[in-house]
Amino acid sequence: MAVPPQTSGVPPRVALIGAGALGTALARRLAARGYPVAAVLSRTGASARRLAARVGAPVAGASLAALPDEATLVLCCVPDEALAGLAERLYLLSRDWTGTTVAHTSGALTSEALEPLALLGATTLGFHPVQTFTEDTPPEAFEGIYVGLEGDARALAFGRRLAADLGAHAVVIPPDAKALYHLAAALASNFFVTLMALTAETLAAAGIEADARAALVRPLVEGAWRNLAAHTPEEALTGPIARGDHGTVARHLEALADALPHLVPVYAALATETVRVAVRGGKLASGDAERILALLQKALDTPRDPLL
Repeated sequence: MAVPPQTSGVPPRVALIGAGALGTALARRLAARGYPVAAVLSRTGASARRLAARVGAPVAGASLAALPDEATLVLCCVPDEALAGLAERLYLLSRDWTGTTVAHTSGALTSEALEPLALLGATTLGFHPVQTFTEDTPPEAFEGIYVGLEGDARALAFGRRLAADLGAHAVVIPPDAKALYHLAAALASNFFVTLMALTAETLAAAGIEADARAALVRPLVEGAWRNLAAHTPEEALTGPIARGDHGTVARHLEALADALPHLVPVYAALATETVRVAVRGGKLASGDAERILALLQKALDTPRDPLL
């Protein structure tokens, strides 16, 4: 792949802190796009050395003291709960932070998590790629995605350049909206996986063999996504609730109460929100909406064995 032109001259030398799934994909993408990786540091030295070997980083290990002075972009790809402690340890290093940009990849935390380094002159940035990363995620996964940016004007300008050089789009997130922004990402990604797990559990209760469950629902999922790509959720919604079919909703609730009673509250919550979407889209009359909501409330009010 050809290296794109940099938006403002020579790219900075990068130090990656954290060699997990995101750190690995990010380091590989940066190296492929012309960013020299000067160091990979990780809690586990072995993982740091493996990633360093893949991206040609001359420094690798578990000690933050090895952070090279020439690295003027430090990317902190660590879990949220580790970020405050990392910032404090970096603060204690004997290092001039002036002219260095320090970014973290948390979707929920703001750049204030790096405040100790800002006090020493660093530019601090929240840089959150909106993508799912696993050990097998290729560096090309950054192409065309969005990156949530949060920070001051100087940090945002740098973040836009970095996102563009990765092949991604930038979107600025106000600091007080980061939790909601991250929640939206979790709803779309993590909760979708949970929904598919519940789907598989329900199909298992219906006697569908394990190797057929994913194949059975895949056309439905793909069709729903195609509809969403072309329409708003209100326009794309189909199914019994959108049709006002309260009889089918009642049968769903009865089946769950018999076979999977622990899913009754989950179904009721999702169905209630589906009613709201259907009403907003003009597909569900108020009378039908009230009837379905009454069924859902009755199911929630029905005592069940607390051990189930």
